[in-house]
Order: sequence, then structure tokens, then C-alpha cells
Amino acid sequence: MNPLASKTHILRRLLGLFFGLAVVAGGLWFLFGRPPVAADSHDALRVMTYSSFMNSWGPGPDIAKRFREQSGITVEFQDAGDAGLILEKLKLFPVDAVVGLDGFSLDQARERFKWRGDFVAIDSAPLAFVYRAGEIVPPASLTDLADKRFEGAIALEDPRTSTPGLEFLLWVLESFGEERGFQFLASLKPNLHSVSPSWSSAYGAFTKKQAKLVLSYATSPIYHQVAEKDTGYRAALFAEGHPVQTEFAGIPSQCSRCSDAEKFISFLGTREIQTLIMNKNYMMPAMHEAAEGTPFAAISMPDLKLTHASEFLKRRNELFEKWRQLGL
Repeated sequence: MNPLASKTHILRRLLGLFFGLAVVAGGLWFLFGRPPVAADSHDALRVMTYSSFMNSWGPGPDIAKRFREQSGITVEFQDAGDAGLILEKLKLFPVDAVVGLDGFSLDQARERFKWRGDFVAIDSAPLAFVYRAGEIVPPASLTDLADKRFEGAIALEDPRTSTPGLEFLLWVLESFGEERGFQFLASLKPNLHSVSPSWSSAYGAFTKKQAKLVLSYATSPIYHQVAEKDTGYRAALFAEGHPVQTEFAGIPSQCSRCSDAEKFISFLGTREIQTLIMNKNYMMPAMHEAAEGTPFAAISMPDLKLTHASEFLKRRNELFEKWRQLGL
């Protein structure tokens, strides 16, 4: 064979082989998606939070908009559903920051994941049962919830998936003791309209007037007062006091845009954003000055110190099994 022709033949075979490999690689890319990119090359700061925070009526969209305007950083929210599911979702979907952990979740968060720095409080509110004035005679204590006048009227949240639901379970166990507490919960069964997986589902049943009493926050009536100009909503005040739920933000050590996450967490603590969170989440801001001169400044309620909460939480799965056996 002519040497030149031989070289040409070899070159053609090499080009054919290269082209074939390129086609195969392209097919694999099409089938399985492009290969992983470097961690720092994500276009957006990924923040995991609960549904009502990131939905259009919550503070999330406005926070993301203002943060981008001031920092040039785009925020992409990841929906965990209820705040009680954040840690479960975090196992599956790595993110740069988390917003919405409650005080009882922090120990579990530290046990299951590594974090950069401390958690930062963003807001808080006492738990309370909310009702419409004139529709019922409100309960004055936990014990009153079992009264026959509330038959089929109460909307609760499931403690296995909802942070208010978990707070309520611990509130009951702290108040009555474990054995009597579960007996009390069993006595509530005829009075329950529903036990929902999330706060938003439970509150939706209440606002649709399917339920007359809902486990929510002492600040919830302010929403109706401000957003709907309706002053007919009340929070029932209990003689034994009310537990206070505090929401926290934190940065997982697996973050890819860690410095941007730190900027975002700091941004949540500014007065501008604290005011925004207060007016969208309808909870007390962590920066108390943001509440001055607003309806939130009038919220004053003794809280119930849940001194045995950490002990109960160590047996969380056992307590959840007892809850499941109640069939609520």
C-alpha cells in the first residue's frame, strides 16, 4: 500500500473511532444528565425551608428579591414541606443554608449533621389555640380542650411531621406526665376535626370554617387584623402558660457556597428583613426593636418552661409510636 494512503487510512480509522466515542458519550450525557459540576459553580444559593416561608404569601420571595438587589446573589428555595421535615429532606438534598428549624430540632440537627458556626434565631411566637370570637366559648386550659363543647371542632398537627404538633405533644407530656398525658390525648379524640401533617393544612381547615379551634400561634390573630381587616380572631390564653416556638437558621458544613450563605444568614438579622419576616410570618422578630409601634408589641404572654423536653426527645421514636397507637 502507498505509505501516504496507509497513513490516510489509519487517520480515518482514528477519526471514526473518536467520532464513535463522542457519540456514545453524548448518548450517555443525554440519558443520565451531565456529570456533576464543581460545588462552587452552582448558579444560585440553595436554601431549604418550609412551604409557608417560601410561598408567595410568605417572606421568602421578598427576602430573595432584596438579597439579590443588595448582593447580586440569587437564592433558590428548596421546599421541605413542614419545618418538621427539614432534617429528613436535608439528608436527600444538600443545600447551602437552612431556615426554619425549631428549638427542639437543634439537638437532633447537631447529632445528625455538621454545621458552620451557631444557629441564628430569626423569629418566635407562643403556641396557642386560635378561635373566632362569638363562635365558641374558648378553652382556658389544656384540660378544657377535652370538654364536650369542642366535639369535632379542633384542628391539630401531627407531631411526627410538624413542629407545632411536636411542641403540643411535649406541652401535654410536660403538663400531665407521660402516662396521664397520653390518656389526655386519647380523651381528645372525639373533639378532633383533623390531625394534619403541617401547620398550613391545619390552619386551612380552620380558615375554611371546617374547624372552630386550631393549634397555631398567639400572633396569628394579627394576620387577620392586618391582612384582612378582621378583628374577630382570638388566641385562647391558658392559665398554665404557653410554650414559645423559636425558629432558627443555620449553615450545613456541606454547603457549597458557604461565604454567600453566611451573608444570607446575616441579612436575615437586619432590621429591614426582621420587619419583613414579622409582617409576613406573623411571628415576633428576633430583633425586638422591629416590633416597636406595631400590633406585635402588645403580645405578652408567660411561656411554659418545658424542663423535661430534652429527656422526652431522646425517646422521640417511642413517643411517636405511642402517638400512632392512639389512632389520632
